[in-house]
Amino acid sequence: MRGYDKQCENAFFALFRPYFDAEKDAAKQHDPANYSLARMEPLLALAGHPELRLRVVHVAGTKGKGSTCHFIANLLISAGRRVGLFTSPHLVTVRERFEIDGALLSYERLTAFGREFEGKVAAAGLEPSLFELFTVMAMALFVDEGVEYAVLETGIGGRLDATNVVSTPCCTVITPVSYDHMALLGNTIEAIAGEKAGIIKAGVPVVMGKQPYAAAAAVIRARAVALGCEVISPRALSSDERALLPTPCAPFLLDNFALALTALDCLGVVSSPTAFRLPELRARCEKISDEPLVLLDAAHNADSMEKLCAALLALYPGVHWTVVLGVVKGKDSKGMVQALRSLPAEYILTNPHTGKGSGLDELIGEAAQAGLTVRAVIRDLQSAAELPKDRPLLFTGSFFTALIGEQLFNP
Repeated sequence: MRGYDKQCENAFFALFRPYFDAEKDAAKQHDPANYSLARMEPLLALAGHPELRLRVVHVAGTKGKGSTCHFIANLLISAGRRVGLFTSPHLVTVRERFEIDGALLSYERLTAFGREFEGKVAAAGLEPSLFELFTVMAMALFVDEGVEYAVLETGIGGRLDATNVVSTPCCTVITPVSYDHMALLGNTIEAIAGEKAGIIKAGVPVVMGKQPYAAAAAVIRARAVALGCEVISPRALSSDERALLPTPCAPFLLDNFALALTALDCLGVVSSPTAFRLPELRARCEKISDEPLVLLDAAHNADSMEKLCAALLALYPGVHWTVVLGVVKGKDSKGMVQALRSLPAEYILTNPHTGKGSGLDELIGEAAQAGLTVRAVIRDLQSAAELPKDRPLLFTGSFFTALIGEQLFNP
């Protein structure tokens, strides 16, 4: 698999075994009692407060924040800036979370830095989550590597997310907000938008993407007005800018690219069309094979699944898909299944490859109720031989289901 070495990956994660629970256990990860910034201050102090020494672009949202972050980073790189990028989760290797100038950090660099920092954390008796550790590690690495800009993607929400420790970012970006992580963020779109808007800082411009819910846009604008922030909508792409992306292109990626370009306008940085390189957007409507046609997409809520289906209908008209669908426990299976009804497809339902728990049993019921054509239920999908031959395949419902496609067709 791309950039992956099993021995090196295991050696890196072995350093952080005591902190795995909050990352892998969905019940703990989504426990409001654990959702706090209280553990971040001592961690930052151990690292020498790297958050005070970075020029940060901070990105939150429900849909599209990962690809938007990648676009912002690569546009800055094209302008000759040195850029650190921190995103999550990863598809194949933990190295995907830590990029500098568009390249994954080496296992050697990550492991050496991680070993030193974890030693300090253990000696101080701190008990952070794995994501909190990685967030501080990323910022400290970026300072150590002399980056000019750090692009930080929130993990969950915004207000209490571990990345929300930067008091004065250069710019904040909020991508489309929809329903997800409701156990932590609230059951209404207004509550969820309020959590995302928690990254907004006084006087710092806010670039707000197209919002599928007017109520979300209203909450974000109200927060910005209260803090004296300008709210900027993404501008239209020029023909030259549109030419930087492939044709055809998923409509949601065009929106995210416009958002990224507008963020650069806020920074006063002019990108170079000749130096710009497309980022590798893993599991974002990503084609990894032509024969058979295999796509990976990490859509894991109703809104992202709806946008994926619209993209597929536009990009691959007339194609009848075999969709390998698996969702993590607690996700909106019903909403995703309803969105998928617009896609010409048959389905193979499975368990995502994750320790976070599977929503397969609920998914089976929702698929039956929605009238989806379920070809098979394969609880432990391990071989491409278990799938139809020479049929277009889509792996979706979770990053961890997209990973199955990667494992089977890009080993």
